[in-house]
Amino acid sequence: MDIKAVIDEVARRHNIRLAPDDPILATITVTEIIHQVFADHLKTLVADVANQATDRLSAQIEAGRREIAAETDHAKIAASKLVNDAGAWSSEKLKETSATAANEILDAVTAGVAAIRAGLADAKRARRGAIWAAALTVGIGAGFLGSGIGFWLAGK
Repeated sequence: MDIKAVIDEVARRHNIRLAPDDPILATITVTEIIHQVFADHLKTLVADVANQATDRLSAQIEAGRREIAAETDHAKIAASKLVNDAGAWSSEKLKETSATAANEILDAVTAGVAAIRAGLADAKRARRGAIWAAALTVGIGAGFLGSGIGFWLAGK
């Protein structure tokens, strides 16, 4: 504390000039020292309370972290089981679908082969019919040609 500043302020406000050895200034000094001791004691108390609160908060945070870690481990185990079960289910469904698709493809190929064989049989019959028709046409044409030549030669 600046004693000169106190003397100047009292003189300005009250028009009283205090001497540097005035007992009132000693009272001010004692009050200032008591305030400083009280402030230091209060700072110590506040620091202790803050440290205790920080320690409690740290303990709570650590407990929360352990709880979250445990829950995370449980969630990982559950997720792993779920993924494995889903994979097994998907694999089984894929096998079933593949078997069904293979059977359907085999049935379709078998039906296609049967249709091709039927078409080939029809084509063979049509070819034989075409050969007979061509032979008959050639025979009839040859007969008419021979008759025509015979009439022509007979007419000469």
